[in-house]
Amino acid sequence: MAEISAYNVSASPHVKGRSTTRRLMADVLIALAPCLVAGVLFYGLWSLLLVVLCMAACFACEQLCNLVRRKPFTFDLSALVTGLILGLNLPPRAPWYIPLIGGAFAIVLVKMLFGGLGKNFANPAGAARVFLLLAYSGVMTNWIGADVAGNMLAVDVSSSATYLGGGTAVFAPVFLGVRGYWGWVLQLLFGYTGGSIGETCALAVLAGFVYLTVRRVIDWRIPLSYLLSAAVMTLICYGDASEILLQLLSGGMLFGSVFMATDYATSPKWKYNRILYGVGLGVFTMLIRAFGSYPEGTSLAILIMNLLVPLLDKFILPVRFGQCTKRGRQKPQAMKWAMRALCLAMALALAVAAPVLAVLHPRADEYTPAYVRSFRQTEEGYRFDVAGTADIGGYKQPLGYIVTIGAEESRVVRAIVPVQQSTMGYVAELALFLNKNEREIRGLQDLSADVNTSATITNKALREMILECYTLLALNTAPYEYAPRYVKAREADGAVYTFSVEGAAYLALFDYTQPLAYTVILDMEEGKVQTIEPVTQSTKGYVAELSLFIGKTHAQVLNLSDLSTDSNTSATATNTVLREMVLECFYEAEYAEAGNG
Repeated sequence: MAEISAYNVSASPHVKGRSTTRRLMADVLIALAPCLVAGVLFYGLWSLLLVVLCMAACFACEQLCNLVRRKPFTFDLSALVTGLILGLNLPPRAPWYIPLIGGAFAIVLVKMLFGGLGKNFANPAGAARVFLLLAYSGVMTNWIGADVAGNMLAVDVSSSATYLGGGTAVFAPVFLGVRGYWGWVLQLLFGYTGGSIGETCALAVLAGFVYLTVRRVIDWRIPLSYLLSAAVMTLICYGDASEILLQLLSGGMLFGSVFMATDYATSPKWKYNRILYGVGLGVFTMLIRAFGSYPEGTSLAILIMNLLVPLLDKFILPVRFGQCTKRGRQKPQAMKWAMRALCLAMALALAVAAPVLAVLHPRADEYTPAYVRSFRQTEEGYRFDVAGTADIGGYKQPLGYIVTIGAEESRVVRAIVPVQQSTMGYVAELALFLNKNEREIRGLQDLSADVNTSATITNKALREMILECYTLLALNTAPYEYAPRYVKAREADGAVYTFSVEGAAYLALFDYTQPLAYTVILDMEEGKVQTIEPVTQSTKGYVAELSLFIGKTHAQVLNLSDLSTDSNTSATATNTVLREMVLECFYEAEYAEAGNG
């Protein structure tokens, strides 16, 4: 009798299954494996080390908590799942201590402090990522681009923006032979972009989703309602149909919808509550992305909805079998039909509004590169006459500004005087850039002036013009200077462009201005530098390091941060000049490829 009294027997009927916690967690680990493999292939072995450290920290912290609480050790694999998910949410070159701190926070404060497995109030990995973002924002937003060949274990590699932070400029112009918008989509699908270790390769995430759905480990309603509501919110917030795929495939939305939002302990228990839960995730994510100061909002949206789950489970209950109203009639399943109607309404809105907006407002966020027409120092600071072109709905709008940058150490933008504004009414918002320095302008995320994307495009063009001013200013002050580079001649054979470029580098060590000339060949089908042939090299021995540029895309050359080849700045000056020449070749080739001659 004593043994029987130890059991709690509930009312029939009883459902018995083979699933155990360890088996479910093993399935999640298997589903995450493609994301881990893709992350290591794109970002190197340092990424694998971060993930291993995070998993080890989570497992060790769980056992230590059990030891302190005098509980038996647990080997249900849940801590390893938390560590793997959190590790895949880290930047590829985060310092070694970040996964240790994040793992300890996730397990000790979010999971074990509230009673352990199944009792946590929020998804441990999502809460830990939000904590790390708040505590180490600089580290957690320092991304690198994919394809870091030769840097498999290196920590100090060139940084690269993500689409959410840097727009379409982060994409290669050609990917797998596809140009333009669909080339960008393919790059997001394959993960050939900057981002967290495991979230960039959408195909790997989708493979995990299919596996978990077939194994019935997760409820497909949460990811699909999440993505559907996010797509509708994209149309509302951005008014751009082509933005939908870019938003859904970028950042951590896809990864979070499959592996974090579906957590058993922190998602609703009733299936129609899960649809409402997914819709809330999509709404909060897009509101944070569109109007928040941080371009990503997935983890924070999951944390917010986790806090609302107890209310959903308490006040929105399923209709029991045979349940009747006070009048004795069968109680209608209002929530069931309401959620079905909501999903149908969102699908219809998407099916109708997306094609209409695609026709009325075609995607137009391409502009020709800015250039500085003149540059001189005045009493107020450095004055630049800059020009560029913004593509507004297929119309190439010439733009021109006089930009004054202060001569003080902070070098903030003192004044911007428009010379040639948009004739279509979408003028740039000058206040976005005034009294900001180069670092602040590079970090600007929200360049929208209103709901129309054309004003945003004008702001992007002005931003590039101002950054061009800072680049020229940096290269014309100590320790080295260079005379403006230019393309002397251009030839095209299909997608292969051959440029003759000339420039000059000021070698400070010798107080000597060194003429330079190169032949730069670009393969625009691949979107890379095919070869560089020197015509006039440095006569002082500080020749440019051609291998820094050969085989690189426009974005990779643009993001090169370390141009030094030895301890002498003269070699760095030569590389810097060649970098600017190569960038100008890319600009002209892309402009010609766009049909502008």
